[in-house]
Amino acid sequence: MKVNEIMNRSVITCHPNEFLSAIINKLKLFSISGMPVAEKKHLIGMITLKDIYTYFPPPEEMCKEDSAVLKEKLTTPVREIMTKEVLTLPPATPVDEAARIMVENHINRLPVVDRGKIVGIVTRWDIIKALAEA
Repeated sequence: MKVNEIMNRSVITCHPNEFLSAIINKLKLFSISGMPVAEKKHLIGMITLKDIYTYFPPPEEMCKEDSAVLKEKLTTPVREIMTKEVLTLPPATPVDEAARIMVENHINRLPVVDRGKIVGIVTRWDIIKALAEA
C-alpha cells in the first residue's frame, strides 16, 4: 500500500503571514493539531499545537502576563514560530516507510509533496485506519 492511497488530498494549509490567532482558530475549526505552512502550494514549514504551546507562557503564567504582550503574541506571523525543516514524502512512498519515519522522528503528520507542491498529507490516524481496514 502506498501513501497516495491513504493520504488526505484536501490539505488545510496556512500562509506564513497569517497571525497565530487565525492559526489557532483554524486548528480548532478543523479539529486538527497541525498544518503545513505554504505559499502557492509550495511547502515552507509546519505549525503545530506544540509550537504554539511552546511560544506562549504556561497557563499558570499567562494570567500574570500583560494583556498587551498576549495580544502581541497573538498577532505574531506564523513564519516566526513554524518549524522550517519539514520531513516530506513522495506519493509513492510505502505506508510502512511513512510509519517508520513518523515513529523515528516523533511526528504525527507528513506532507506529501510532488514536484515541489503539496498534494496531500498523511497522519498516524490515516495509517492506523488503513491497517485496520486491510
